[in-house]
Amino acid sequence: MCSHGILFSRNRFIEELNGSARLDLSNGIRVCFVALAIGSLTMVLIGCGAGTLVESGSGSLQISPSTVNFGSVGVGQTAQNSVLISNKSATPVAISQINVSGQAFSISSTEKPPINIPAGSTYTLSIGFAPASSDNYSGLITMMDANSKLIAQLSMSGSGLIDGHLSASTTNLNFGNVAVNSVQMQTVTLTSTGTTAVTINSVAVSGTGFTLVDGNSPVTLNPTQTLTLHVQFDPTTSGAAIGQLTVSSNSVSGSATVVGLSGSGIASDPPVNPQLTVSTASLSFGSVTVNTATTRLLTLTSTGTSPVIVNSTSITGAGFSIVAQSVPVTLNPSQSVTLQIQFDPTVTGSVRGQVTINSNSITGGIALVALSGIGAAASPQLTISSGSLSFGNVTVSLATRQSLTLTSTGASPVTVNSAAITGNGFSVIGSSFPVTLNPSQSMSLQVQFSPTATGAVSGQITISSNSTSGSTALIALSGTGTTVAHEVDLSWDAPASSTDPVIGYNVYRSIGSASFGLINLSLDPATAYVDNAVVSGTSYNYVVKSVDSSGVESIASNQITVTIP
Repeated sequence: MCSHGILFSRNRFIEELNGSARLDLSNGIRVCFVALAIGSLTMVLIGCGAGTLVESGSGSLQISPSTVNFGSVGVGQTAQNSVLISNKSATPVAISQINVSGQAFSISSTEKPPINIPAGSTYTLSIGFAPASSDNYSGLITMMDANSKLIAQLSMSGSGLIDGHLSASTTNLNFGNVAVNSVQMQTVTLTSTGTTAVTINSVAVSGTGFTLVDGNSPVTLNPTQTLTLHVQFDPTTSGAAIGQLTVSSNSVSGSATVVGLSGSGIASDPPVNPQLTVSTASLSFGSVTVNTATTRLLTLTSTGTSPVIVNSTSITGAGFSIVAQSVPVTLNPSQSVTLQIQFDPTVTGSVRGQVTINSNSITGGIALVALSGIGAAASPQLTISSGSLSFGNVTVSLATRQSLTLTSTGASPVTVNSAAITGNGFSVIGSSFPVTLNPSQSMSLQVQFSPTATGAVSGQITISSNSTSGSTALIALSGTGTTVAHEVDLSWDAPASSTDPVIGYNVYRSIGSASFGLINLSLDPATAYVDNAVVSGTSYNYVVKSVDSSGVESIASNQITVTIP
């Protein structure tokens, strides 16, 4: 690090920008806007608009068809239909209210009045029917104008249908010969084979040594949906054993689905004692941005006195996966294996899943680990340090620069696709696009004004990104070309002592209270600098920093302020 001597100068100026903008609207529409300044960030919030609605008269709308019959719809399912609303009048019609009567009938949440239908035009209204029981339903949709006057109506009907069927993948599970105090597991898959959902009310297992590992109830299976039950046999004595798995449901083919269970316990010599311990019973991934993966670890350890065999692992739940696994695997006592569980949500919302681990552990052939996570919407946001840049008076053919800071302020990376500039003499220096900024990351955009003629010039920078706060940001540019030339001659003392050789200097300048910006295009090897990009009536602030052979920049020198007369 280097130190600096005293900075000397002969001239100085500062300019403050006071910009204004005008929003010109017509057709009787009002727009209110509020400008908020937070640090160097300016936001314009646009709100409160008002327009004119044309009230309709009775009989000006025609609905086709005027009656909708949804027919038989499965209980728990939703049927959609639509009607065409035609404006037969010579003036626009506004539907100010839409009222729905009758259970199970609804309109789409996007159908929000007021709905304006121009003269001679049509509008499609979406309606739904979701019966909750096997009954007949009727309903009515009425449409009102701004004076609560009826302008159209639609009658609806439909009935609920129950046709839920439940089938099992087998009618019998035979576990064969199983060593006493060891565990064997088999599965039964239940499938909803009807046209409507079926509800499983309870699952029970009987018989010595037979247990149900999972199977929480009640649970509803939609058509073609399945549920896998894990049944294990853990004999404690030698001999044959029989049992029964009973599934109670509202299946129209029978309220009880029965699967026979059988097996035999056999003595082992020497006794086996495989035990598997799982590091946790649940893994929570918290909130994860959609299409972004995160990983948690699950450790399986052999804690018995004889080897344990992990036969298989499986996982359920949208977005959950086992990234790395190698099964079957035999773990000697105290040996472990780690599973990498990944959550990569593709949609927003809460997600639940489960890891199922099958082994010969005497503590239970099936180990279950609950999974949970939330898919969060990607929220890239781009914040720009200023909504305008004013370069003030600049001598023709000379150049002056100002900078804009682009910052990623969202919860996910933002991509800046381009920065286009308009206006004679304005240009963007040294930036290439597209560029991706991670959350909290920033980049500096250098904007230059080099007028080619005298007079006021205006321009604009258009920054395009995938920011959720607005894909396009506009920065106004202004400056004036002048023929009067001024310069500021700067000089300073070289550092009296330095542990590393000084190879040059960087000169920084600010206008008024604005932040300092580098003004020399390359490292200045001398202890003097001439700033000829200054104009009359303006004040400038200057500091200098030395740079050593390692490229390390020193702290700033003392600040001086100069004014151009």
